[in-house]
Formats: sequence, structure tokens, C-alpha cells
Amino acid sequence: MKTHNLKLIFLTFGIVFLSSCTESLYTSLDVLRPAKVSFAQNANNLLIVNNTSKQPDNMGHRTELLNQKTKNVIIETDSVPLFCLGSLTEELENNGFFTTVKLLPNSANKSNSFSIIDPLSSDNVASLCTQNQTDVLLSLDKIKVNDDISEYYINENSTFQAVFEVRYETYWSIHYPDKAEVTPIQFKDTIYWQTDSYARKTLMSGLPKRMDGIIDGALNVGKKSVGRFLPYWEKADRFFYTTPNKYIKQGMDSVYVKNWKSAIVSWEKAYKSKSSLVQAYAANNIAIAYEISGNIDKAIEYSTQAYYSLGKSYFSENIVFAQFLSYLEDLNQRKKDITILKKQLGE
Repeated sequence: MKTHNLKLIFLTFGIVFLSSCTESLYTSLDVLRPAKVSFAQNANNLLIVNNTSKQPDNMGHRTELLNQKTKNVIIETDSVPLFCLGSLTEELENNGFFTTVKLLPNSANKSNSFSIIDPLSSDNVASLCTQNQTDVLLSLDKIKVNDDISEYYINENSTFQAVFEVRYETYWSIHYPDKAEVTPIQFKDTIYWQTDSYARKTLMSGLPKRMDGIIDGALNVGKKSVGRFLPYWEKADRFFYTTPNKYIKQGMDSVYVKNWKSAIVSWEKAYKSKSSLVQAYAANNIAIAYEISGNIDKAIEYSTQAYYSLGKSYFSENIVFAQFLSYLEDLNQRKKDITILKKQLGE
């Protein structure tokens, strides 16, 4: 498993006006979040195995047209696991987390029962890993598809509406050739399309063909699963606050050139103000500067001070209270996440 450095990427600015004297300057950060599961630190070469059993063609596909009874539809979904795993494999290869990623597309499942999961045996795992020179195996043990196409009439605007919804349940397991324990994981995903028309006869033309939609959903499930198995980047908004206070303004001048040390020095001077509101804004800005600089503990310290200073002021903007509280909660979660990330990234 390749190691990665934890980092934040500073992206864009925008201005939000809160009052005649206060502005909020927002920026977006790319924040690294931990995966749902953790691979062993020595897991460098991944083998992905199709271990699914065929879903019966008459299971899970329904059509409910306007003023008609629900009908079951026959759909062959044999290719769904292949599209899901193909998408997952491509995304993992592009990610670069593993040194090598290999896929065995043909199902290793010898069972004829779709309802019961038949996991790979330890001997089978060891054999497959040896043959493919891999040290960790990710198995898709089952993928269940339920899809519905429904028609409605909307009285409010006298239009017809059609909805195509596809739901996926995927069951995975992580295996190691030298370990008996298995890590099972389950996910649920939904994708849907909606179309509206004044003419019912043209309604269904706005939806994708049924099998095309199911395949698109399977590709989406595979792509989305990467962020469950590996750490992923997520955009997070942060809000700097500026007031007529000269030290707040000096700090903001440093923000535009990304001089965080200078910004912190200016805002620490502003924090000595007798105004609780100025203290709150200064502490909030300092917290963000420390977060961007990589010091989460100091960021939490100042974010906490910002929240309580705001509570002492006479400021009545509920949105600011919400932003301060949300930011403090996110910082505390990030501190927990970093501990997990260090393990997942081999640091």
C-alpha cells in the first residue's frame, strides 16, 4: 500500500454580506476523509474477484403504469456485476493507492442459490492470491437489483410524471491469504430518473431504456465504492469573517496571499478587543488558518473560543451560530479521522 501525506488544498474565495459592517469570505478546502474499512498496511497488490450468483430474471423488476396493476418484468441482469467491478477496478487503478489491481471477471461462485451468500474459502483465497501474485483480495459476493418504473398524474400542474428508480444492495468481503478472518461489508445505493410531460404518450421517452439505466447504476455503484474502500477527498466550506476592526482587516490582507502566520499574528491582536463579536470572528479566522497550516489541535482550541465568544455577544445572526457550531463539530471529527487516516495511509 502506497503512503500518502495528509494535506489540505486551498481552492476558491467568495464573499457573503451579513450586515453593513460584517462580511463573510468563504473558501473551499479539499479535506481527506477516511474509508469505511481499513486494509492491512502491507496490502500492496489487490485482487478483485467476482463471487456473485446469478439473480433470477423474474426477481426485482416491476412496472406500475397509471391506473393499472403492478406487473413483474423479466430482465436478465447477468452483466450487472461485471459493469460494477469493471468500474471499480478502473477507478482503483487510476487512484494509485495499490501498486497493482487485478480483476477476475468470471464468477468464482459455484452455488446455484442467489439468496444465500457463498463466501470464498481460505484455501481458495490463498490459491487465487498466489496465482495472481497479490496479497489482499476484495470479493463481490452478491449484488441485488430492484428497479421500478412508475407513472403518476400530478393534479397541481396537470402533468404526467414517470419515475425510474433502481436500488442496489452489494455484499463485499476482504480476505488475506495468510489470515482466516474475513471483513464483510454491505452497501446500499439508489439511482433514479424522473420525467414530466403534458402528454402521456411521450412520457416514457424521457426515461432511459431499462437495461441501460440498470447498467448506468451499476457503473455508478462501482465508482462510488472507491470512496468506501479508500480514503477520499471531500470539499468543505470555511468562512472567514471581516469587520471594520483594523487587525481583522490586516489579517484578511494576508489571506489573499496565503500568508497564514502573518494572518494569525494580526487576528491574535484583534482577539484582544473588548468586543465579544470581534473576539469571536478573530478566533474563528485563527482556527481556519491553523487548520490550513495542519495544526488541528490549535484549530479546535480557537474554534471553541470563537463559539463561546459569539455566545457572549449581542449578535443575533443564527446562521453564524450554526456555522461556528458546524465548524467546531467538523474539526473534532477531523481529529478522529486523522488517526484513522494515518493507519489507512501507512503513516
